[in-house]
Amino acid sequence: MPHIELSLKSLAPEDARTALSIERFVAAELRVDLHGTGVVAALSGGADSTALLAFFCALRSRLGLSLAAAHLDHGLRRESAAEAAAAEELCRRLDVPFFVKREDVGALARAWKCGVEEAGRRARYAFLEECRARTGARWVLTAHHVGDLAEDVLMRLTRGAGWPGLGGMKAVVDEPGRHVLRPLLLLEKADLEAFLRRLGLPWQEDASNQSRAWKRNRMRHDVMPLLLAENPAFYESVRRLWKQARRDERYWTERVAPLLQETPEGLFIPDAALHALGEAGRARGALEALRRLGGEAGADRLEQMEAAWRRRSFPRHFSFGGGVKASLSGRGMLFYRKEGR
Repeated sequence: MPHIELSLKSLAPEDARTALSIERFVAAELRVDLHGTGVVAALSGGADSTALLAFFCALRSRLGLSLAAAHLDHGLRRESAAEAAAAEELCRRLDVPFFVKREDVGALARAWKCGVEEAGRRARYAFLEECRARTGARWVLTAHHVGDLAEDVLMRLTRGAGWPGLGGMKAVVDEPGRHVLRPLLLLEKADLEAFLRRLGLPWQEDASNQSRAWKRNRMRHDVMPLLLAENPAFYESVRRLWKQARRDERYWTERVAPLLQETPEGLFIPDAALHALGEAGRARGALEALRRLGGEAGADRLEQMEAAWRRRSFPRHFSFGGGVKASLSGRGMLFYRKEGR
């Protein structure tokens, strides 16, 4: 197959405008400067990740990017080896370094005592981080789009998420072990597929995406069409919600971050600071501490902590997801990882 040379000039005008809008989104909304950096694009071979790779091939020269791609074969379907080979061939044609690994995700799920979907997610991000480190890249790029964002908002709602988590997944995750950008997050899947058709680039359809066995697929195929029928501009509502959540999150992070004291035991918020923050600020302080420690917040648990603090019911201890605990006393709130106590 012939080599493919992509640049802004080679794209149709509407696609060049979209590529530039991606660049602006990353720079202005995500506040990330990609000029002269290295990135690894997660390439499943589906339409979304193929479009991601193509857009960044077109931006590669303009931004001075070092671009690579990585594909994890989950070993769950007979056609997965052929999909990995197709992804490798696409990268050869685009002159993009390619990394591939095969994992027995079913075996990992049994070993980790979790669902296959969760095991696949964990294995995929671990492999992507491994590729990022090997290449010296700054970021891993994933191809989540606004449809994925809308599904994520709904799934968080059904799980009882609080604000600002209810705004959906972050477009920037920059923490130990994960350095992820989601530059297509506000674009629509139909537009990504139309872009690939204009380029004549093929993609692979994952048959498991049609299965109702997974909650995310049920949201995608059963719930989302109903919401879009009720409000054809539903995706625009999701975009606004996401932007509001990110603005709110930035404001509170800037306010509460200086109040968190690092101690040998963990992260501590003094009682005087808790009084000054008020109810909303106390919740944001707890969320920031959990984020730094890699914990997962539950809205109900945060409400229980707030009620105990207001009653001055001390001492109290609370457990959060991700192995993080909190101790509440008259001195303040201490957040720590349980293996450190």
